[in-house]
Amino acid sequence: MSLISKLSQSVVNKPVNRLFTGFEQLGAITRKPDTRTKEELVQTIDYYAQNLPEIKQFAKEIKQLNQKHMGTIADTLELSKHHDMLPTNINLAKMNDRGVSYRQAIVEDMIEASKTNPEAMELADAIINNTDSLTSKYVLASMSGGIMKNKELSKHMQETAKVIPDIAKETLNGGYLMDYSKQENFMDWLKALINPQTKPDKISSLFKDLVPFTGKRQEMFEIDVNKFLESNTSKEKIQENLKVLPDVLTLLSDKVKNFDIVEFVTRNTNIY
Repeated sequence: MSLISKLSQSVVNKPVNRLFTGFEQLGAITRKPDTRTKEELVQTIDYYAQNLPEIKQFAKEIKQLNQKHMGTIADTLELSKHHDMLPTNINLAKMNDRGVSYRQAIVEDMIEASKTNPEAMELADAIINNTDSLTSKYVLASMSGGIMKNKELSKHMQETAKVIPDIAKETLNGGYLMDYSKQENFMDWLKALINPQTKPDKISSLFKDLVPFTGKRQEMFEIDVNKFLESNTSKEKIQENLKVLPDVLTLLSDKVKNFDIVEFVTRNTNIY
């Protein structure tokens, strides 16, 4: 075999990317599922290993991971190479306080999470698939300090992954504000949900039970989110209380403006 043939075999010409195929919408989005084969993912990891020096040392280990997790890391590397044509572009190649790039830090954490805390990979995947590149990069950079390796919060991450589309719609829609306020709001939600004080079963209940109820009512309710998330009341009891709540609100009449909806659905109190 000639030297040229050997070189051509050792160089990967291009990755098999999936995130950026045209004009990208800002805000809450829905990306198509990853349909890449394992061979295509291996090709993609090899490409980035050749072009990103700090990733080369992890290439072999990445290629031994669960195929879906390989795809999430491939997406992360694609994001890290993408430059948003915005004043608020996030550069994952920048160095963090540890002296390594945010890109390297998050990939290292993803490798460990894939093995010991796969729920964190579910969360990262949900973020990438439901938010624009600016938000995905902002959040991944924020999560590169070790949170993905925290197995004590695995259930919180698993439940939060299920409501990422809801959080994205709540925080990211609307026009571009030329700052990170929407991304900070998104992160505030993650910090509230992925929190030792939060009861994991309240995460989906907040978005699937309580918020839809208030959205259909003409009354204006203030929702004490932390109080709801930290409640010990079962999800089933909350659903029962919500079923009787319309009748209670009718009885309250003009007193409804002082009504504590979280107190009622978690304790069935504060009727008067």
